[in-house]
Amino acid sequence: MPTLAVRQATEADVAAVESVLLDGKAAIARLGIAQWQSEGYPSRADVAADVAQGVSYVAVNEAGQVVGTLSLLMNGEPMYDAIDGAWLTASTSAAPRYATVHRTAVAAGAARQGVMRTLVTEAEKIARAAGAESVRIDTHPGNTPMRGLAESLGYTSCGIVKLLREEPEPERVAYEKLLREEPEPERVAYEKLL
Repeated sequence: MPTLAVRQATEADVAAVESVLLDGKAAIARLGIAQWQSEGYPSRADVAADVAQGVSYVAVNEAGQVVGTLSLLMNGEPMYDAIDGAWLTASTSAAPRYATVHRTAVAAGAARQGVMRTLVTEAEKIARAAGAESVRIDTHPGNTPMRGLAESLGYTSCGIVKLLREEPEPERVAYEKLLREEPEPERVAYEKLL
């Protein structure tokens, strides 16, 4: 796995983030999914808005290239208020105690190298430090790579949510992971040998 640094995106990263999202759109299209294919979402304006709000994060490789992106929101997600299923936490968008991961993508040249795993793991740390009880993620039912990643990172499938914007396939599988405190490293007592 390559060495990656995760940081908040800046205005200088907008074009690179948009490029990574275009690679993500192409990867989704190869899965036969209509998500992100016709409505121009996410656009450069969406990226710029995420950067301006401080919710856009990037994974940068050793060469300084942006190879992955996600948005980490702490202000609640209205579509999560109606779920066909049940969340692990009882928190609504009116008073969210959860973080939400959206707009995830990996550059085509960095696919299957652990980039998104690194980004999501770092997003969990950021959310925990900000006081979130959990992280929620939703994805298209056919997005097996994202579903597999969520499950491998300990996310629980909680049910189905529907997008609030028009899209041909509005149902999304909703996942949540409880954020627990990082355990203290185990302390070992050593006896002095005489």
